[in-house]
Amino acid sequence: MSASPSQVGTTININGRAAIGTLTFLGFALQLVQVGLLPLLPEMGKSLGASTVGTSWILTSGLLSGAVFLAVLTRVADLIGKRPVILLALTLVLIGCVIDSVATTLPLVILGRVLIGAQLPMLALPEAVASDTMTPKRAHTAIFAIHVGTGSGVAGGLLVAALVGTTWHAFFIVSAVTAVLGLAGTIVFVKDSPARAQGGLDVPGAALLTATMVALVLGFSEGPTWGWDSAAVLALLFGGAALGAAWWLTERAVRVPLIQVSYLTRRDVGVPYAITFLIAFGIYGSLSAATRLAQTPAASGYGWGWSTLAIGWFALPQIIAALLAIVALREARRRGLPPVLAVALALIVIGFIAYAFGHGVHALFLTGTGFDGCGLAIAIASTQLLVVRAVPAVESGIALGLSVVMYAVGNVVGSSVFGVLFASLTNHAGKPTLAAFTTGFVICGACALAALGLSVTFLRPRALAAVPESAGAVAD
Repeated sequence: MSASPSQVGTTININGRAAIGTLTFLGFALQLVQVGLLPLLPEMGKSLGASTVGTSWILTSGLLSGAVFLAVLTRVADLIGKRPVILLALTLVLIGCVIDSVATTLPLVILGRVLIGAQLPMLALPEAVASDTMTPKRAHTAIFAIHVGTGSGVAGGLLVAALVGTTWHAFFIVSAVTAVLGLAGTIVFVKDSPARAQGGLDVPGAALLTATMVALVLGFSEGPTWGWDSAAVLALLFGGAALGAAWWLTERAVRVPLIQVSYLTRRDVGVPYAITFLIAFGIYGSLSAATRLAQTPAASGYGWGWSTLAIGWFALPQIIAALLAIVALREARRRGLPPVLAVALALIVIGFIAYAFGHGVHALFLTGTGFDGCGLAIAIASTQLLVVRAVPAVESGIALGLSVVMYAVGNVVGSSVFGVLFASLTNHAGKPTLAAFTTGFVICGACALAALGLSVTFLRPRALAAVPESAGAVAD
């Protein structure tokens, strides 16, 4: 542990505007591949002749492999450099997309999805590159830009899914092209920091964290299908909790841990992680559940009966939200991250209010999508900036990786809650009722409200320090 927290925001400045553009594109590509799949799952299952359970594994397989990649690659990135790990992850994603672009059987599609799971560490590594290789002002700009890119990627994924319609193989061709562009941009424009973490990979710690993530993700993902009282689900959830406790104890005992777990108990790191979990809880609600409601037949009495093509309208507020998130960059410089984070969380709360009570007014519901998307991009960028400022630069990869762990687990838990609601609140035809959707939206909004309450702990004179004056406009 040769670095200190003061090294965060290092004065090294080896990446410029072209690198910011490339890292922003990586954020865009990540979300395009991740989000565009969601509206296509029903058609993929039908085309492959898969059961409901089999279709769900198209999504679950990527989440499970992503948990493994996340636990290992983010630490490896601290040891050997972020750039080579980004190139490795993009290569695996490219191979997976190529496989799925020609796959005609469920096992082959799942194989491709397992490789595509390598995208999950990309929620952390581009931001870590920015933190390690740019001055504070440029790193601040880059991290916000990356999350503007992810917001645009949500819109891009929805648009691509809408355009390809039933020809879902075309979606993976587009995804492969984005992976190729990301690889080329990273090779040409992105440079790596010379700083490296010491001590090697904590294999037992990485194995325990991987096992914890796999057990929890699988348990929460399959709970609605297997039954929450089934022996398998209970074993996964309680086993995951036990493995997590074992990981914690192991990390406290080893000389060179995967991460200093003492960070997790510090307010300046633990609170951003908790906020990340709470807002990620609503990801499923704001994307899958919202578009599913719109695609529900109008004969249900509440659905809109929209086709996959019509779902493309959800991309419009996401694009506007991404552009509005740029305004938050300047405000964060002027007023500091904590108040901007609080405003972003308030926007997410407003978005879920619109989801819960505006389902009958299409314009209001879509406006809620914009509020939620804008708030999410700003909030995730803000929490990640708070984390990288609080840990040594050489541990930025794994520190942001744990932020992504919170994001992934929150996302899975939130989707499981909707799964329970969809299974328990049904009509005579066995389809989810309107109450299933609105209850889920209210729960997601309550989580965002709780996150807003946590953010207030930063609104104290000591925590309210704005970004230093050096974090002004980007300059070469």
